[in-house]
Amino acid sequence: MQENETVEFKKSLSQLKAGLVSIAAILNKHGAGTLWFGMSNDGKAVGLEANEKTLRDLSQSIAAHIEPRIFPHVS
Repeated sequence: MQENETVEFKKSLSQLKAGLVSIAAILNKHGAGTLWFGMSNDGKAVGLEANEKTLRDLSQSIAAHIEPRIFPHVS
């Protein structure tokens, strides 16, 4: 798997702000896309520990910062 115009990788949730900018750009250009956390830029899984609260917070953060509002699938 590799990054392209509709797929973006971020190593950790500390890159959430950059991820939000990326997904907004992807949505503006293509209308849909995928943002992966726990992946290096070369497409290798580096892992990410996330519990239910972390996933819920991530989903809410994405929904709160993207207009028009989207309802992301976070798993």
